[in-house]
Formats: sequence, structure tokens, C-alpha cells
Amino acid sequence: MAEFVYRSMILFVLVFLILQSSGSHGQMLPANFVFGDSLVDVGNNNYLLLSLAKANFPHNGIDLPSQKATGRFSNGKNIVDLLAGKVGLPSPPPYLSIDSDSSTSYLCGVSFASDGAAIFDITSNPLNTESIPLRQQVEYYLKVYEYLRKRLGFAHAQKRLSKSLFFIVIGSNDILNYSRSIDQNKPPKKHVNQMTTLLKAKIHDIANDARCY
Repeated sequence: MAEFVYRSMILFVLVFLILQSSGSHGQMLPANFVFGDSLVDVGNNNYLLLSLAKANFPHNGIDLPSQKATGRFSNGKNIVDLLAGKVGLPSPPPYLSIDSDSSTSYLCGVSFASDGAAIFDITSNPLNTESIPLRQQVEYYLKVYEYLRKRLGFAHAQKRLSKSLFFIVIGSNDILNYSRSIDQNKPPKKHVNQMTTLLKAKIHDIANDARCY
């Protein structure tokens, strides 16, 4: 558990340094792909009919220029929007908001994040019947990769993705679900080790199956 928290703190520090750096000098990266939970959800849950975990109502979004709720669990921009702005990219759209695979929206990145999502195929809230677990988020990404490969060609798609930002924020729901579990026979360290193993496997899928690096 301590190692997991330590690595999370390292990520926090890196993100903080990026956000505190000087303003963007044009587009620094070609695309931004986001995986995760409510901390980085930009509206995917709006398109999940059975999900009760939505932020499409006031006062979410009240500090955005439109002053309208967008599905972000925030009164304004979330960390995904801030990071995108710092590297000169538009905020990545929710994957489920894109109607057609022929859309050019994928070129600058997309967000697969969903409130309630976890590394395991669970939801953080027993009343929330639908979310997009990490496994499915990775499957969606591989579809986007296939689109980019067909549109740009293998070499150009590989080069573009190798220079893109991949941002993953997930795991808190797995820990929350464990704390609610009646199965207390599994030690916390074993649970975290299982989380880490599965997360590594999914990162491997992103990096190798899509041949990004």
C-alpha cells in the first residue's frame, strides 16, 4: 500500500510541475489520451444510460465559460483540461460523444475516463450500475488506434502516438471497493499487488498491442 501511495505522490508532483510551468508555446504534443475515473472524466458517463454517476446538472460547470455542466465532476476545468492547455492541445472529447469512426476528433486525442471506473471490472458504488472499467477503456483505445493506422498509415500513426501524452488516473475505486468488501481474508498488500499487476498488463496492451513505442 505504501509503495502505491508513494508512486501516486510522484505522479502528483510531476503533474504539479507541468501545471506550474510557463504557458504553452503552441502545440507541444500531437495528442492526449486519457484513461481513468471521475477525477479525469470529461463527460463519458453522460452517454451511459444505466449510470447514476453523472455530473450533468448544476452547479457542476458553473465556472466554465459556458456556465453549463458538461459531465465533469467539477465546478470548472479538471486536471485533464489544464494539462491539455499546457501542452497546446484542446481538451480531449469524451470517447462516447464521437458519433463516427471517420471523425477527425481522434487526431488530437480522446478521453475514455468514466466515473466509477476501476482497474478491476467493478464499480465503486453498488447503486451505480454502469461505468467503463479500464479493460473496456483500453479496448476503446485500440479501436482508435486502428482508425489512426488506417487514416495515417502505420508509420505515421506509430510516430504520432509515440510522441503523444497518455494520462492514466485510476485505482482509488479499487481501494474503496476493497474497504467495503466483506472479504477481509485477503490482505491489503495482496489486493494492491493484484491491482498493480493488472494495471501493468493494461499499460502493456496500450504500448505493445498498439505498437506505440
